[in-house]
Amino acid sequence: MKRLFSIFSLIILFSSVSLYSQERIYAPSLFLPEDTEVGVAPNVVLDWNAVTGGTLDITYELQLADNADFNDATTFPKTDLTSIMMNELAFGSTYFWRVKAFDGDEGSDWSEAWSFTVAVSVELDEPADAEMVYATQRITWKELTGLTNYQLQIDTSYVWNRVTLETSEDILGSFINSENDMWLVGTNGLMLHFDGNSWTPVDAGTTNDLNDIFFVDENTGFAVGASGTFIVYDGTTWTIVDAGVTDMFNGVAFADADNGFIIGDDGFVMKYASGTFTAMEATDENGDPITKDFYGIDVVDANNYWACGRSKYIVNFDGTSWTGGIVGGKDHYAVWFNNANDGWVASKDGRIQHFDGSEWTETQTAADDLFGISFDGATGYAAGKSGEMVVYDGTVWNKITSGISETINTVYLKNGFGISGGDGGSLLNKAGNGFDSPYAKVYDVNADSIGFVVNNLLFGKSFYYRIRGIHSQETSPWSNAKSMTTYAYPNPTTPVDGSSNEQLRIVFQWDEYPGVTRYYISVSDNEEFTSALSFPSDSNSFQLNDFGFGKEYFWRVRAEHVEDISGWSPTFSFSTTNTIALSLPENNATNVDKCPRFEWNEVLGTTGYELWVDTDENFSNPNIFTVENNLYQCEGTMVSGQTYYWKVRGIAGLDISDWSPVWNFKVEAVGVEDLFNEKSLSIYPNPSTGSFTIDLNSTEVANYDISVYDISGRIIYTTEFECQQGVNKLNLDLSQELSKGVYTVGISLNDVVVNKRLIVK
Repeated sequence: MKRLFSIFSLIILFSSVSLYSQERIYAPSLFLPEDTEVGVAPNVVLDWNAVTGGTLDITYELQLADNADFNDATTFPKTDLTSIMMNELAFGSTYFWRVKAFDGDEGSDWSEAWSFTVAVSVELDEPADAEMVYATQRITWKELTGLTNYQLQIDTSYVWNRVTLETSEDILGSFINSENDMWLVGTNGLMLHFDGNSWTPVDAGTTNDLNDIFFVDENTGFAVGASGTFIVYDGTTWTIVDAGVTDMFNGVAFADADNGFIIGDDGFVMKYASGTFTAMEATDENGDPITKDFYGIDVVDANNYWACGRSKYIVNFDGTSWTGGIVGGKDHYAVWFNNANDGWVASKDGRIQHFDGSEWTETQTAADDLFGISFDGATGYAAGKSGEMVVYDGTVWNKITSGISETINTVYLKNGFGISGGDGGSLLNKAGNGFDSPYAKVYDVNADSIGFVVNNLLFGKSFYYRIRGIHSQETSPWSNAKSMTTYAYPNPTTPVDGSSNEQLRIVFQWDEYPGVTRYYISVSDNEEFTSALSFPSDSNSFQLNDFGFGKEYFWRVRAEHVEDISGWSPTFSFSTTNTIALSLPENNATNVDKCPRFEWNEVLGTTGYELWVDTDENFSNPNIFTVENNLYQCEGTMVSGQTYYWKVRGIAGLDISDWSPVWNFKVEAVGVEDLFNEKSLSIYPNPSTGSFTIDLNSTEVANYDISVYDISGRIIYTTEFECQQGVNKLNLDLSQELSKGVYTVGISLNDVVVNKRLIVK
């Protein structure tokens, strides 16, 4: 027991000596922002964890520097807080910071030094790049605190601008000889030439897909495509040359007018020399043939060609043979060489390979698959899937907007000019630095906002926009630009294009176009809209009357706001009905009353109808009736057992429709007791509050007796109703005489009585 007590006492003693012999306070540990964090706000809060000391008088000293040596550090006054907010730090700058703690006057060691980098600029959020928008659009961005305000810039001009072509074919290849001599090729034999003014179609002599085009000079060109297509340009015309094979040709490059190569699927390589085609074979490091598809080719000189393709293969022709191997981690689609020591390859998954004369290195960009690449001096562009584009500034590849969402298949740059083509006939031309057109606008936005609504955007235009942040010490660089394109016109919906049997009164409708002040609808009886009728509308619908029977019409719509008026929408056509659809009496009906009611489907916009009734199906002696509504109540008794024929046509002003189909019905001989029955009358509303209407269809002029009985049979009300031939209406208000309950309404003619139940609620 004594031994255990002695050991325990020693432990306590040693612990006490250790505790009270601590001479220095521990250094704080840093918390936020995390070490090497990027994109922090100019007013970032530097935060660290508290420490304990021998007293409660713990303070902290913070140092901030722009280098890891802290030789020019700013030292902040001591504070008992564990965080300090910075203000108006420089955009894009990297800072280093550390903290020491003080217990009274005794200071700790400096904490570990951490770094952070302030955001270079503001990051745009919505709309998505290349999104379609309306004339009014809200632009949003990620909040960046510590600013006095934002500036938002918008323009119709950018580095690359859309060019409208009269084709929907995919553009697959491009080449520039000069600003007045540019070429495009694509699917189904597409070939276009730009002469400095406009793009015009050129007869390539084939309907096969053309995948690539190459010029030695303005008078010597070559294009290749599907099924072994090889065509040659002599400065005037394109001529098909039989290459002797039917392989898929994907690329072509020539060192001079007489020497070049064609590459294609399944490792295809063919040499052209003064009109002679010779098949060659590319081999890998082991000497085995490469059988994977080759997609791109470029030439440095007659003894130095490069090709790239599927399964990561890049191969080189050294004047004698084609050899190569696997480079990088993805398929390759296009190759460009500035010189023997500066080559580039665009690859799948946004990767780019660079050759420095001895080896290849791979760079991962922020883009998706890249199908085209080209350089103009030190500046290069690569583009591909979904319109994504990256630019090389001599150091790094940065993603920029192309302004389109269609896949870009080819890019070509020369002497400050550039073209970029893709799916669906999409074409871009390189136009300068952008944001320099007369339309350019800059908006100042409060620092507490993360969005701004831009109004009255021009119709059918591509807009480019960017943002920057400002505080009293500095203005950030502009952010990366994004693009959006406004819808060119409203979208017509009703009546649908090509519809038939439309009414003569039509409500035209189109999709609402936010941000416009007025619409205009134009309607014509010809596609050229000569002598068209145009009407303004404050809503996305408009009703028009007075169309003719059985005619074709054309319509279109456009919109306006205070700064622009849109183009016309695509033209829709419709045809109006030319016949009337009969309803009652049904065709071939029998046992029809002697005084039937004729009914047919209403045609909106008519001014009336013409009804013919005859016992002769050729209508040799018809009874003719002109009515305003789509019904006619017979006014005379028809002959029992007789078959009658009837037809109807519509009237619209001076226009008359075709006759409806001829229908017939037969009037049956009936007894007196059948002339008046339950079908001859109706009561409504039922239930009622005691106020109701009796409809009575009488076959002759007669007086009817009407009585109302309660449930015990007591007569509550009686009257006489003088009826004309046809439908007669009697309005009765017995709300004072009838309480809630069930009653019987008895209607009699001679010895025939018809009873109807009436419910009063």
